[in-house]
Amino acid sequence: MARVITPTYWEILDILPALLSVLGFALYSAITGAFRGEAGADTYQHHLIQAVLTKATNRFSPLQLQYVSKSFRQIYVQYCNDKDVIPNFVTTQGGLSGFWLGSKDAKYVIINYHGGGFCFDATDEHLGLWARIQEELSGQGIETAWFFPMYTLTPHAAYPKQFQEAVEALRYVIDEVGRSPSDIFLSGDSAGGNLCIAVLSHLSHPSADAYELKIAKSLKGVVLLSPWVSFDTDFPSVDRNVEKDIEDRGVLKKMADLYLNGHSTNPYIEPLIASGEWWKGVKLEKALIVAGSDEVHLDSIDIFVRRFTASNLETTFVVARNECHIAPIVWPAFGDLHETEQEKAIKAWMKSNLG
Repeated sequence: MARVITPTYWEILDILPALLSVLGFALYSAITGAFRGEAGADTYQHHLIQAVLTKATNRFSPLQLQYVSKSFRQIYVQYCNDKDVIPNFVTTQGGLSGFWLGSKDAKYVIINYHGGGFCFDATDEHLGLWARIQEELSGQGIETAWFFPMYTLTPHAAYPKQFQEAVEALRYVIDEVGRSPSDIFLSGDSAGGNLCIAVLSHLSHPSADAYELKIAKSLKGVVLLSPWVSFDTDFPSVDRNVEKDIEDRGVLKKMADLYLNGHSTNPYIEPLIASGEWWKGVKLEKALIVAGSDEVHLDSIDIFVRRFTASNLETTFVVARNECHIAPIVWPAFGDLHETEQEKAIKAWMKSNLG
């Protein structure tokens, strides 16, 4: 079991000054936003959203944000209360906790790993996105069950704990729930997308860092929303989009360092390290990879896609114009409820490939 680390007394006292710092920066951004030019976000509202989020994740520590934020468990309970359904929590034989949306007997099961740089828990908007997709699929007569692992966050544990838990989630659905790999999709955003790819790597190239999982059939598919495939911040898109996105070099380094915690990197940590040969024989039928044109990760995702698709032709790559990293999760949190191109792409692909 991972040790639970709590904020120090001084970190708790620092929450108010940190909040005031973010509010002050929000006021500054409100003024400078009018002069952002083409290097800035596409709209004034998006400029404010992305500037404030970048400042907040730089100024607050992960422990401080975990301290003041709702847990994924609390978010799910509230969702169930709002929908008047009974929460369905489980603990796997391997000790992983998670919960279900939908019947385990549905035609397809989707395992969803949430993002947040491995250090931030899922938000209402994480659950809201995938619940909307589930509802839309149901409206088309496609019944799905979604399993959400509540994996351990950094700094309470570092790699390989989260990787091990990602593998355990798939093992649970196959061995304990009794579902065929050919009925299972993996999905995830950002760091969650990273975990999806790590599981795919593990199925083809078993790592000594996790339980070996052998499957007789390929997984049905994977849906990756802005996957975090490299910790390198020297790509041109980082400079090009840093004023448009929700992350900058400081945030990315902080999250990567916490996840590595001194561990040497490898293809299960950074998929972009792997060559094109690595992706031959991936146990997967189809893949969808979605990104925003305004995100700092765009170049690294593009390189990964080109290597991956060389051996996996049933891969669709969509770049949504003028959208930031995980826009369908970020923007609704600040009142922008319009359907993003990223969300539309996921819905269209899943309707086409689950029908």
